Amino acid sequence: MILPAPRSVHRGTGLAALGLGAGYLLHLMHLAGWTSTSPEWALGPYLLVFLGSAALIWSLAARTEAPGAWRWLAAGTFCWGVGNALYTLGSVQAGVLGFTDPWFLALPACMLVAFRLFERRWPSLTSREGQLDVAAQVMSVGAYLWFFVLAEQMRRADHSLLSNLVAALYPLSDLVLLSLLLAQTWRGPDGAPRGMGFLAAGMVCFVVADTGYTILALRDTYAGNMWPDALWPLAALLFVAGAWQAGQPRPLTVSAPRRPRSLWYGPLAPYSALLAGFMLLGAVRLSLEARGALYATFFAAVFVAARQTLTLRQLEDSRARLEFQSRHDALTGLGNRRQLHLTLDARLRGPEGTGLLIVDLDDFRFVNEALGHRAGDTFLQRTAATLRSEAAALNGECFHLSADEFVVIVPAARDEQLGVAGEALLHALRAPVTLEGQVLNITASVGAALAPAAGLLDSAGLLRRADLAMKEAKRTGRNALRLFDPLRDDAAAARRVTIETRLRGAAERGELQLHYQPQLERSGQRVHFEALLRWQDAQLGAVSPAEFVPVAEGAGLMVDLDRWVIAQACRQLAGWRAAGRPWQVAVNISPPNLVRPDFLPFLLRTLRQHGLPHAALSLEVTERLLIENEAQARQTLQALMDLGIEVAVDDFGVGQSSLSSLLRLPISVLKVDRAFVTELTGDRADGQAAFKVVQAVVGLGRALNLRVVAEGVETPEQAQLLWELGVDALQGYWIGRATPPDAVAGTVPTGAVAGTVPTGAVPTGTSPPAPGVV
Repeated sequence: MILPAPRSVHRGTGLAALGLGAGYLLHLMHLAGWTSTSPEWALGPYLLVFLGSAALIWSLAARTEAPGAWRWLAAGTFCWGVGNALYTLGSVQAGVLGFTDPWFLALPACMLVAFRLFERRWPSLTSREGQLDVAAQVMSVGAYLWFFVLAEQMRRADHSLLSNLVAALYPLSDLVLLSLLLAQTWRGPDGAPRGMGFLAAGMVCFVVADTGYTILALRDTYAGNMWPDALWPLAALLFVAGAWQAGQPRPLTVSAPRRPRSLWYGPLAPYSALLAGFMLLGAVRLSLEARGALYATFFAAVFVAARQTLTLRQLEDSRARLEFQSRHDALTGLGNRRQLHLTLDARLRGPEGTGLLIVDLDDFRFVNEALGHRAGDTFLQRTAATLRSEAAALNGECFHLSADEFVVIVPAARDEQLGVAGEALLHALRAPVTLEGQVLNITASVGAALAPAAGLLDSAGLLRRADLAMKEAKRTGRNALRLFDPLRDDAAAARRVTIETRLRGAAERGELQLHYQPQLERSGQRVHFEALLRWQDAQLGAVSPAEFVPVAEGAGLMVDLDRWVIAQACRQLAGWRAAGRPWQVAVNISPPNLVRPDFLPFLLRTLRQHGLPHAALSLEVTERLLIENEAQARQTLQALMDLGIEVAVDDFGVGQSSLSSLLRLPISVLKVDRAFVTELTGDRADGQAAFKVVQAVVGLGRALNLRVVAEGVETPEQAQLLWELGVDALQGYWIGRATPPDAVAGTVPTGAVAGTVPTGAVPTGTSPPAPGVV
């Protein structure tokens, strides 16, 4: 990070720059012959410019993002100034080896080191194509240098071979500087380090001045104080300008990253180098036959280059198409997850507030199941078009995250703005869609999250927050918008993660246990029990099934939990039967387990392992199974009934009850949900309504020859009404607590009179627990 310099530092830098500018003007006046021609007068301003520039660059380097590179440039500038002073005072002959050459050649060497440091942080030629293009350009320039400068220099007989080699190092060092300059040019203005423009301009001045000096020296016409001497100090001043710009703080506002601008001369670079090479060969004196062959080769190369250009253009088009496909969804044309993260990262760096909405279609799988995947794809395309239109109206963007999930990014600074955007999306999605003659009314659950401030949250964190809010909307009824609340959702998400992590090893740690709650028959017997799973975690303490069962369902743990419960219940049943208690135990089975093909073999194997008759176990399923998996469930349930295993429908009446499913599915027990039992003794209106509902369920059970059990019985008044309504059995806290297996045998009597208070009723002063936890 570059910190802003104090005002005094800026003032001192400005005064130093004015002094350097004044020194350069005096030097130009000397070159124009307007001042004294003495060497001392000529050397003073020249040294002032170079040595002062080196000192100023060194002091400015600390404020830049690459101080080491700028200090190397300062060192090279200093060496050049010292070399020029020695050249002037020592009366060195141009083109002859002298003690000043190491000082002069130190500048390109220092610049080479500096650019290596720049390249580590800001690579310029990242592609092999760019490297080859620069190499072709440098070779063509090198050919001209050899033809017009180096070859003549090496043939000079009046100088020693060592002098000729050292003299040749100057144009070769210029070639190195030219390579560095071309590399920066290929980068373009996007992504270049600050100050590189002034640095490149200074390099151009050096290359032109060195080339001019070399040509003048070869002709023995360089007499000092000529036009190259005006360009060298100008280059030093440009280096100072580059260091000053590199030390300026970057603006606080960061715009979205732009696509790098393509260089118009990039595709022409290799062919321009080829043309330059043929032009140089054309200047060589050749015979007529050789010149004809050269021209024919040139045109053949032009045709090959044209063919290659067309191929490269096709490759570029293919690359652009592949890049688009890698960032967009093929089905909807919307940006995919990769494009979402790129766009979101750019927006989060900007000054505007950013809101994110995750849209999850409710029960979209029913479209695929009812109409097929082709119709489902069409529905997704229409949904994408709707969301794209709404997002555009909100100045936002829309993306397809997964099969039935979409993401909309909108500019928003407050929760109220984000809420308005979310409601607009919900309203648009509630419109009916006609597909293959069917009118579909698919709703959506929307989770929304707001980025608190630029730089405080990355794209993954904001997506996580919106996803948590969306899942909360799913859990609380769907077809709704939920805004992320850090105090609520972060804590809830952390607890869910902890519960899932701890639950995976709970059985191995011996933290799971089955409690058994009895049912009271009309005969007064208690021979039926429901196995209820309890979890006492070493870290979390007692965790309610109402909390950990949804987590287990979402994490895919219910299959293993169900099978653990069956195995434990069968082991307990075997122990009771060995003690002369032929009771029956009911266990709850989740829908994913019951429709698995390996469930029935597992169940029979477990019963056989413990020597139990099939009728010793009863399975309780929810109405969700009847609605979502009716075809698979019918086959499995029929097999269970044929084996003599009782099947009960749990919590009947509070879900999506389907009377037609009751007619078709093989079941033997209906369990009336506690919600109706609780209302039996409520206020007059609710009590009458609950009475009629229970009466209807009992009548339905009688008509279908089903055993009817009422859950959640907590008072003797409720029990009396239920007996009068004709239920076959009662279950609840008034009948008996859910207790560990060791306590069951000691509290359950052999019989009791229906309608009387049985043993195990609620003790005086004890309140019944909340529904769903007994």
